[in-house]
Amino acid sequence: MGPIEPQFTGGSEIPPRTFNPDLCPMTFLVNAAIGQAEPCRTNPLRAASALAAALAFLTSCTPKETQVLLQSSEALGAVLAEETVRVAGAKKRVAIISPANWGPTSTAEEAFTAALKKQGFSAFTVKSADLGDPMRRGQVGLKSADFFEALQNAADAGAVVSFAGAPLLAPGDAARLSPEHPPVLVVATATLGKVRGLWANPAQLGRLLDARIIQLAIIDGGPESAAQSLGKTDATHQLFAQNYRILRGPK
Repeated sequence: MGPIEPQFTGGSEIPPRTFNPDLCPMTFLVNAAIGQAEPCRTNPLRAASALAAALAFLTSCTPKETQVLLQSSEALGAVLAEETVRVAGAKKRVAIISPANWGPTSTAEEAFTAALKKQGFSAFTVKSADLGDPMRRGQVGLKSADFFEALQNAADAGAVVSFAGAPLLAPGDAARLSPEHPPVLVVATATLGKVRGLWANPAQLGRLLDARIIQLAIIDGGPESAAQSLGKTDATHQLFAQNYRILRGPK
């Protein structure tokens, strides 16, 4: 399969998304609050508050709008599985970092594990991470201790996939990583279908990619995403391209 997104070398700002106010209010609120804001200066508390407020609007989505959210999240899981199989190689077990306290298993994660199984791979939860409470003050996200614990316990896995967003690392934390750690793929989108996701600052993702801490990140896309070069033209890949972007680190 050909690349879905040109390589991302990190460090530079990604153009903000353009938003459609006719979207389900939850989607529009998340996008307008955190996606269109200045990417490199987004306050984590502001982003967390936006996510929490957006969740309250989920019930205002029409059945059709909700179905669109679920279908796009299923496409995310399917394409993520393809990318995971590619980087995992001969190792058939994939470790998952899941949010511990943000609701049931997401649509994206369910689609991901189902797609892996079809490829002869198996997935296991290596860490259910407490991401914090966006309704309260305090850090929200994948804590460095949880990230390092997951990598240590997944040393023999073919890849580590985080549905809990990107790790919150302090300067110098990269030195703690084993150079032989499994490839890390991160989902950093505002929603995962049935539950909210954990958006990440594109500049933060760029630094993690450049440092080779993570190998790939999936973020929310916009109108420009539809112009991505697709290796496949089926409905799943087209739906993915319309809603998401893939960021890749340097080879």
